[in-house]
Amino acid sequence: MRSLFVRLFLWFWLTALLSGAIFFLVAMHFRPVHHHLPPPSAQFGFPPPAPPPPRWRFLEGMGVQLGISALVGGLICYLLAWRITAPVRRLRQVVQQLAAGDLTVRTGIGLARQGDEIADLGRDFDRMAERIETLLLSQKQLVRDISHELRSPLARLQVALGLTRRAVPPEAERLLDRIEQEGERLNALIGELLTLSLLENGTAMADREPVELQELLAEVVEDALFEAAESGRQVRLAATPALVEGNRELLRRAVENVVRNALRYTAEGTAVMLSCQRDGQGDALLTVQDQGPGVPEQMLAAIFQPFYRVAEARDRQSGGTGIGLAITARTLALHGGTVTARNRPEGGLEVAMRLPLAAGRGRGAAAGDNETVAPANYLR
Repeated sequence: MRSLFVRLFLWFWLTALLSGAIFFLVAMHFRPVHHHLPPPSAQFGFPPPAPPPPRWRFLEGMGVQLGISALVGGLICYLLAWRITAPVRRLRQVVQQLAAGDLTVRTGIGLARQGDEIADLGRDFDRMAERIETLLLSQKQLVRDISHELRSPLARLQVALGLTRRAVPPEAERLLDRIEQEGERLNALIGELLTLSLLENGTAMADREPVELQELLAEVVEDALFEAAESGRQVRLAATPALVEGNRELLRRAVENVVRNALRYTAEGTAVMLSCQRDGQGDALLTVQDQGPGVPEQMLAAIFQPFYRVAEARDRQSGGTGIGLAITARTLALHGGTVTARNRPEGGLEVAMRLPLAAGRGRGAAAGDNETVAPANYLR
């Protein structure tokens, strides 16, 4: 097996030999010539012998030799270092793509090189990436299959529940209502799992259309106010017109998940603030602010992971499944956007969603539009 160490040794040895050979040839060319014959007699008319060359001429020749040696050695070493680090740079690029979520990327180093440690590392990395891709795809397929399989018995359960209501006495209605409520929660959970599975595969982005965010946010706020009417909580909207391109239903659900989460944890009698504005970078910035307890700093990034719960008992009591914010994060990623969360200094959580504006729309008009506030029926 040709070791990388042996190859490096041979290359450096070749560099040393080549530099030494050139140095020797140049030294032989510039060496002073001394004649050891006795000086001829002046009576024969021969001129006196020439004096030996000055010492600086020899030093000049040595400087030229050293310069050539440094130039040749530096060139060869540069080419050698470039060749050695090329696969390392490729490996670093692939690692970054894999960390960004591209599970199909491979280095290909093991195919282009053979017999050294770098080639072995490339092959091992490709096998690792292939194994990770297989495991994650199997996990997603399992979730998708389970979700589909649960739909059929759940539908039969709803039918059996309707038939049971006809045969049981009225005092059993309370228990049946409870069973129906849990069935609806299970049905909603299955729907969220299927949505998350479609988003993970990217197939949900087949249909794209222009979406006016101001109108979409107004619909979200109207639905949220209807659900929060009995809790004494409010939702306020302040938005400027902003046009994006994408799947309208997915964007609506993404914003709705964040607003519902804010309504769930904001204090009673307080308001959730939803705003939309354009920034100078060609993006639409949506923010949702609540007045709740916030989230521990070390958990701010993790709340967008599937099934993650900040407080297990509290979230189960409130009915949260831990999938809504994961759907939001994945939806925004598919639209080229991002979502982040931070604790507000005055208290509460702020979720910021950034989406790129549609090409040629929204940038030029940003300076002339004034911020508009939602109609009066959105302010409670």
